[in-house]
Amino acid sequence: MSKGRKDWNPATATKHENAKAPRRMMLFVVAIFLLACLAALAFTLITHPGEPDEKSPTPAMEQVQ
Repeated sequence: MSKGRKDWNPATATKHENAKAPRRMMLFVVAIFLLACLAALAFTLITHPGEPDEKSPTPAMEQVQ
């Protein structure tokens, strides 16, 4: 282990430092999750631009005609 990790003592850490780390980590996780959702939405909209028009014939209808 690194020297800094060995020298760290939980008794010397302040409550403020201990309370701040989980909040930062949770904000980081939420931000990454939101970015992933936005990327998935953008990918979906790009690959599936919209529903096909009802007026355009489907391949099955074209075979019948």
